[in-house]
Amino acid sequence: MNLKKGSKFALILLAGLALAGCSNNQNSKTVTHKASKISAGLVEHKNKPTKLGHLKANDLSPQKTVAVITAYAGKKYSDDWGTSLKKAQTNGLRVNLENQSDFSYMKNGSGVAYLVSDGNGYTLKQVNGENIYYLYDKEEELTSVTMGQMINYLNKSDSDELVNDLAKNAKIVNQRTESSDSTNDKTSHKTNIPADGGLFNIPAQYQGTWYTYPADDNKLDVTKITQHQIMYGNDVTELHKINDNTDDDYIEKYAKSKSYLKATKNWGRVSFWNRRGIKYMNVMGWMQGAGDGVFYGIHTENEQPVLVVAYGAGLWTNCVAWKTPQLAQQYKHKKFKDLVYQDDE
Repeated sequence: MNLKKGSKFALILLAGLALAGCSNNQNSKTVTHKASKISAGLVEHKNKPTKLGHLKANDLSPQKTVAVITAYAGKKYSDDWGTSLKKAQTNGLRVNLENQSDFSYMKNGSGVAYLVSDGNGYTLKQVNGENIYYLYDKEEELTSVTMGQMINYLNKSDSDELVNDLAKNAKIVNQRTESSDSTNDKTSHKTNIPADGGLFNIPAQYQGTWYTYPADDNKLDVTKITQHQIMYGNDVTELHKINDNTDDDYIEKYAKSKSYLKATKNWGRVSFWNRRGIKYMNVMGWMQGAGDGVFYGIHTENEQPVLVVAYGAGLWTNCVAWKTPQLAQQYKHKKFKDLVYQDDE
């Protein structure tokens, strides 16, 4: 082939391909590009297309999934989820996976609760082959929504950067434990005492020996938590579940029974609270009708696992317990910025 003829043919072919590519791009609603010229006098884009979001519902990692949900809820329901979104932007997004059965207000879902922060979380279940997400705020269901609907909403406000920033350092922490309502547990260690549903299985992450210096006390305290008991000094509390068929007024019903009070004097009952990103195990006396009990929260400080001991309606921190006496001494009476103390409010 003549060299000059071959070069001329190649130039014509390249110009044709460029024109075809330009035509395809003009038909795409989501593609953005700068105005360009392929060659003088051929094609020039004079108007820049409106930029739309590029998030896609079928191309999401687990981190990006939680980022989409947090961004959507924070923007759509700013009065309810706005604070959670701001905290995630400032401190990083952390989502704890919990047993849905621990949260009675979560009526819809498939067994897993996704907790983003204090009072905010979601569940999901598949309906007709599609995942439906149920958003919750302060123990109330806000809405149900599909991933496609959330993506469309975020794309309209061009929220790619927000989602990507949240996903970049997102942490998904599995804090689920074997359900204490399993078949074997329902029938084991159950007494004939009215209202008793059997021993409560304390989640594994709470168990162990914990050391701390309580507020305004220079004496080292030791708390031992086993599968069913909490031992603090000479006090031993055995945790029990309340029978599913028991009315809420069992305390009033048996309060005057000396034999009942004697049999249950060292018993405790448990509920779980989520505050400020910490899952607290609240322990109250079996026959305790008033007061707030003691709160034990699993947390991390300075890359060490800790047990946050809190009290009162505000779940104010009393002390932080550590895995060794040495760590307890090192951080004796130290206040941590991510925890709330009563004198801070």
